[in-house]
Amino acid sequence: MSKRATGIAALAAITAAYLVFRYPLFPLHGMKEFPLHLCLLGAILIAVSGIVKGNRILPIAAALGYIIGFPAGKLFERNYGEGLNSMWIIWLICFAAAILLGIIVNFLVHRDTKR
Repeated sequence: MSKRATGIAALAAITAAYLVFRYPLFPLHGMKEFPLHLCLLGAILIAVSGIVKGNRILPIAAALGYIIGFPAGKLFERNYGEGLNSMWIIWLICFAAAILLGIIVNFLVHRDTKR
């Protein structure tokens, strides 16, 4: 698999996940804009790191963070009243943590290969 193919596959995965989360699973979360904004952020990160720069780790981490963040958000959400809950915060934290983990792993892998 070429370096850019990993980025393209991650971009396809995050796009497919967005389409599933936004439309068929909309009654579970009721958020219209947040899934799109998070997906666009992930797609830009994947396009720059995976397709342009050829990174293999960060695009996978971003796509997995988006995909895993949704069920984690639903699993651990707390309701605070009429239409207010913490699902979006948990989803965002999972997404950011996966990206940070991808950056750290990428740094460690590239540091070891340069020695």
